[in-house]
Amino acid sequence: MKQVSDKYGLTDNGDANNHLKADQIHNNDNIIDDKNKQQDRDGYLAFDVAIVGAGFAGLSAALLLGRYLRPTVIFDGGETRNHTSKHVHGYLGFENSSPKHIIQKAWKDVLQYDSIKVVKVKIDTIKRSNKKYFLLKTSEGQERTSFRSKYIIIATGIKDIKPTIKNFEKFDGNGAWHCPHCDGFQTINKKLAIIALGEESISYAKEFLGWTKDITVFIQQGEKHDNKCRLTDKDKVEAKALGIDIVENDSVIEIIGDKRGKPNGVICKSKRLYNAEVIFYHLGYDIQNELAKQLGCELDDGHIKINTMQQTTVPNVYAAGDIDTDRHYVVFAVASGALAAISIYEQMLKDAIRMQKTRT
Repeated sequence: MKQVSDKYGLTDNGDANNHLKADQIHNNDNIIDDKNKQQDRDGYLAFDVAIVGAGFAGLSAALLLGRYLRPTVIFDGGETRNHTSKHVHGYLGFENSSPKHIIQKAWKDVLQYDSIKVVKVKIDTIKRSNKKYFLLKTSEGQERTSFRSKYIIIATGIKDIKPTIKNFEKFDGNGAWHCPHCDGFQTINKKLAIIALGEESISYAKEFLGWTKDITVFIQQGEKHDNKCRLTDKDKVEAKALGIDIVENDSVIEIIGDKRGKPNGVICKSKRLYNAEVIFYHLGYDIQNELAKQLGCELDDGHIKINTMQQTTVPNVYAAGDIDTDRHYVVFAVASGALAAISIYEQMLKDAIRMQKTRT
């Protein structure tokens, strides 16, 4: 097997200790055996834990595993879900902080531990190689590299389906958002435009009634969404009773803004302009559960089913972050990653203690 090149490491952090290479993990005088080399006798790069996904959940798990001295590899497949947002909300101690800056600081926190290695490519496949290990493979062009791990943490998250309308990128995360719990505060007493599908759109709009009563829901049309675009009569009656306006059969095609770069209106297919100070969208999301399916993890409406310790229905496979819940919140993702790491360490320690007792 070819050696992993430096391009798989975090080459911009200046810390060569965290580049993947076939060196010896620092030995520690503890009950858990960590004297295995990173490159095992079969040629695989071997670790105790492999974390797939380097967002808030994955990095949270990596931080604790580093402090537990567990040889761990974390696979960084790209930008986090909220990388376009300007601020994080509802995270004690980090209110109004930049997600980008928090992630940058998180990487520094994680990579101070020598047992943590990082690979900046996506995992293509995972399968169980035997009762003790999982085999993970990356793919980047024509190169493929294999890794072996005793435990897996899936933290691949979800991808939001965003409006394909003019100027959306200019306001994404800065005047246009998707999560009412994260950014609904920004709508206080403002004119809110919600770009949504008919399905669940009124339930979604009701989330904002604690902040504003000036709400217009725009039902988007299109081939991909035709089966989800229709409002029920019950939805319309409820919306009218609550003072929520509905625009049907006239999809939003453009967002316009003021000189300060804030949205101030939307233009529909009919060319009609509607005033709007804040934009929210609710078009669904894609759950990144392909690896969970490969491993045979049970799903719950697309999300990975877990127990109270973040363990999936497959032994030694854990899940953390947005992938395992429909409650998507940064603070929840961080907590779930930490819990997954704690659960794995406690299981490893329990196993090591049992083996130690059998030797004496």
